[in-house]
Amino acid sequence: MSHEPRLAYEFGPFYLDLEERVLFLNGKPVSLKPKVYETLLALVRNSGHVIDKEKLMQEVWPNTCVEENNLTGNIFALRKAFDNYNFIETVPRRGYRFIAEVRQVQVQATKVAGQEVVIKEAIPHKRLINSLAVLPFINASGDPNAEYLSDGITETIINNLSQLRHLKVMSSSSVARYKTRTLDTQKIGSELDVRAVLVGRVLQLENKLIIRTELVDTADGAQLWGTQFDKTTRDILEIQEEIAREISEVLGSRLSSAEQKLLSRRYTENIEAYHTYLRGRYYWNKRTSADLQRALGYFWQAVDADPTYALAYAGIADCYNWLGYFFGRMPPQEAKPKAKTAALKALEIDDSLAEAYASLAFVKCVFEWQWKEAQNYFKKAIELNPRYAPVRHVYSVYLATVWGQFDQALAQVNKGLELDPLSLPINHMVAHLLLLARRPDEAIAQFRKTLEIDPHYTLAHQNMGYAFEYKQMYSEAVEEFLRGHPSGNTHGEDVKALESAFRVSGWRGYLRMQLDLSLARWENEGQWHGHSYSIARNYARLEDMNNAFLWLETAYKAHSGLLVWTPIELHFDKLRADSRYKNLLGRLGLPLTSRD
Repeated sequence: MSHEPRLAYEFGPFYLDLEERVLFLNGKPVSLKPKVYETLLALVRNSGHVIDKEKLMQEVWPNTCVEENNLTGNIFALRKAFDNYNFIETVPRRGYRFIAEVRQVQVQATKVAGQEVVIKEAIPHKRLINSLAVLPFINASGDPNAEYLSDGITETIINNLSQLRHLKVMSSSSVARYKTRTLDTQKIGSELDVRAVLVGRVLQLENKLIIRTELVDTADGAQLWGTQFDKTTRDILEIQEEIAREISEVLGSRLSSAEQKLLSRRYTENIEAYHTYLRGRYYWNKRTSADLQRALGYFWQAVDADPTYALAYAGIADCYNWLGYFFGRMPPQEAKPKAKTAALKALEIDDSLAEAYASLAFVKCVFEWQWKEAQNYFKKAIELNPRYAPVRHVYSVYLATVWGQFDQALAQVNKGLELDPLSLPINHMVAHLLLLARRPDEAIAQFRKTLEIDPHYTLAHQNMGYAFEYKQMYSEAVEEFLRGHPSGNTHGEDVKALESAFRVSGWRGYLRMQLDLSLARWENEGQWHGHSYSIARNYARLEDMNNAFLWLETAYKAHSGLLVWTPIELHFDKLRADSRYKNLLGRLGLPLTSRD
């Protein structure tokens, strides 16, 4: 007679029974409160790796707001239980690392010659997988119009698996770089620091959908799981849920009832609406003005098909937000009410949607300049989905610009970077905030790391130019500016004019030419609020304070969201002692910071 095997962890003289949820020391149970046990389990499952305080708190108290001293108390209780064993390392400003050597074992009780015997079998280390990358599924149809489907399936599976507390899942932007590359799963595992990758192919033949998937161990390239689905396009939601569920089982994750609900959660049952939503996100991710308009059209089609589709309303809000802020020429006063209405509609349908709270926080911060309300919505979005990297990105901007809290801002954006390590916007924002904190050398190093990911990311070139300008390294600054696009697209003729101005008249000649080009864009390309902010900055660089304030006022009348950067903008430092500057900040409702 034998019993079903169960899993456990061993470290030092301790034995952690996952079935009984008990810690043993030399065979004797150690009394632990339930939340102290959950803290230990989270640390052990992430042994050897730093686990951030915020992530640890979310794992122990999911969807609950608690004070950090609760976690501190649990760590103290564990250290006391371990007696003289120093198993928990504190990592300053981040969290904790479990440093004991952990062995996962399979335990089975059986009878031998009438005596009950407990047999322990070590589980090979390669099966201890707690990190995963879902690589972009390949569109095997050969039809560019089906590209949205393979991308959408990839993103949905990532979002589903990200709900599992004990599994680190790379974000969509981190894996996007592998879309057009030959796949070497072991090399990718090393680059992304994950123990497994999921690869897949999608073939659409009219209404038939064939999806082949394979889960690979990056340690040795061995297949952990694989299957093929031959169904119809109407079965896409079921397929995605089944893939996520089977992967969680293969990786040995025991799903809580809450996690099971999250894996099977659907934001719509309307397949037409879902496919249209995927098309919208496909174009949204391209972030150009034309693509945002196209994405907007698809999101509206999705809510027409299903008026209760909260995620599609959040997508509408996102489009209006970015079209009115920087990536389009929609007037902010037109974009704001449309974005706000869509975000509120999403929350009316689903008040637990982190994406909608993030969209509303953007409205409050960038368009309405209601700073306290913005912070409340940022915090709510993070509470609902701590793994939603984009909200960390925007929240970091809020903390730096509104309150001048650079340490807290960098902590948030670095958390976003941990969640999404290859995201160009987040990598760039780490560098940009370092620059605006007046730490140019660190900023330049981070800009270069960003450009290692994509040498053609022009925004990184532009802002690295500002870092060199701050250091008065003008030749290097001009070189980077000409690779980027300060104050709009720099065309071939403009590049030649700027090069000539610098060669003939030096740095001041370059600045004067840059200003002339900005003024020409204002006249020729329309009186866009982004141009007015750029012109104000260029006048400030030339120390023409009167015109700088004149153009800041023009940006204010246009309700430009770019004004949120005013308190920490490098080039406005010489404006801060002027009463007109304090008056502007007062009308924006921005507090005076130590920079002012």
